[in-house]
Amino acid sequence: METIELCHQIADGKLLFRLDSGNDASENIGILLENGCYFNIKHNLRKEGKESWSAMAKEHCKNISHPRDGKTVYIGSDWRDITYGGEKKKATVRIVYEIIERATDKYGQFLLEPELEVNTFWTNLDQSDEDVIANYHAHGQCEQYHSELKTDMNLERLPSGKFETNELILELAILAFNILRMIGQEALGHKNPRLRDTVKRRRHRTVINNLVNMACHVTEHARQLILGLGKSNVWRDVFQYVYHSFAYFTT
Repeated sequence: METIELCHQIADGKLLFRLDSGNDASENIGILLENGCYFNIKHNLRKEGKESWSAMAKEHCKNISHPRDGKTVYIGSDWRDITYGGEKKKATVRIVYEIIERATDKYGQFLLEPELEVNTFWTNLDQSDEDVIANYHAHGQCEQYHSELKTDMNLERLPSGKFETNELILELAILAFNILRMIGQEALGHKNPRLRDTVKRRRHRTVINNLVNMACHVTEHARQLILGLGKSNVWRDVFQYVYHSFAYFTT
């Protein structure tokens, strides 16, 4: 409840909670339902057998695909009853499933026994089964941002035993994080020999190593500071592009 209240302070409209299987308790689902939140939660199979899900899919699923020889994918959804609030309240919740059966590996080698992968998701999103699955897997990009904040900004462990000090350090780190993000996104506007066309963003470590920690020769002439960048530096043109983008930026 506290998390929902805090989120409403910084965001308007309905909230979407995308949670892993450690948070699929029926009490959590009930709280999200009663507070009008969207959710997409990985279902923990616990004692449910994969074989029972496979048998159900083979009997009822209509969305069956074969991405390659020896691989079959079943995608669909079902409805399950849950109880929450000390088992005093009941709700019927949609559960989306993705069942993958592999008879061969990706090299075409037959397996002694077929491999069975079962992924299921609690949700109340008004989306197709495929979109619900894609929506959940998109959380990996969010976790990359968390990883960058901890590793690239060296914040895996905060240095002080005082909350106030750590709060200040974290606020300054987030400011630096956002500045580096701006530099990285602006750098995408200039073609670089090492940049693939599919790249949508640059990691902070890439920005720090190639655009911040850049070797140069500093000279002063006619009351001006001149940065001399080596001609062999493949990032020199990107650095110049980013510099001019922000040096002459006006609001």
